[in-house]
Amino acid sequence: MPGGAGDADAHAGFDHYVGLGYHCESTYQLRRITGDDRAHFFDWLDLEFDSVVETVAAGFANVLRPGLVEPFDEGRCALDRGSDIRFFHDFHPAGPGPLTQADIDRQLPEVRAKFAALANRWRSLAGSTRRVLYVHHDAFDELAAADLRRLRAVLAAEHPGHRFALLWLRRTPPPDADRLPPGIAWDTVAAAPGRWQGDDTEWDRALATHRAIPEGISS
Repeated sequence: MPGGAGDADAHAGFDHYVGLGYHCESTYQLRRITGDDRAHFFDWLDLEFDSVVETVAAGFANVLRPGLVEPFDEGRCALDRGSDIRFFHDFHPAGPGPLTQADIDRQLPEVRAKFAALANRWRSLAGSTRRVLYVHHDAFDELAAADLRRLRAVLAAEHPGHRFALLWLRRTPPPDADRLPPGIAWDTVAAAPGRWQGDDTEWDRALATHRAIPEGISS
């Protein structure tokens, strides 16, 4: 049975829901469910879990450094070697062919400015009294409870006093769910083959189950 922060409660809820990857499915679903299309740093990015942890720990300084961004996947996206984040939506080829290094170099200042603004938005939210549920979609069931504990520790260390919880969404139940501390919830969302957006019904159920504020961050 899914476990975590608290039971569903129509009269309690987080102030913000912030996605932490893995890819576009989580961004689409969080915006659809909450009705909030305000951008957050990791929206629409393709990235590994370690990239999230390392980026937060670095205060976002490791992302999009000049000289480290290059075409990837035959020019279908840009890869930032400094953070191992893949950007499918922020760099665009000048013509009908694939993305080139010249395309990236030309657009990099504008993209850097965008993500600098998003990093400032993240810091502002984390430094406020707002209660945040961070959602990581472990789309390939690759993580363990220790990974989520590590992310929680980094968030707490970087943002003392921040009131937040984590929701770990997988395809199947985690075998080590009993090793999750309070403030880290888990649930499952089944895949929707052929639909990158995922299964709306599965996401509706999972988010509704974890709307309540866990004890310890509500005051």
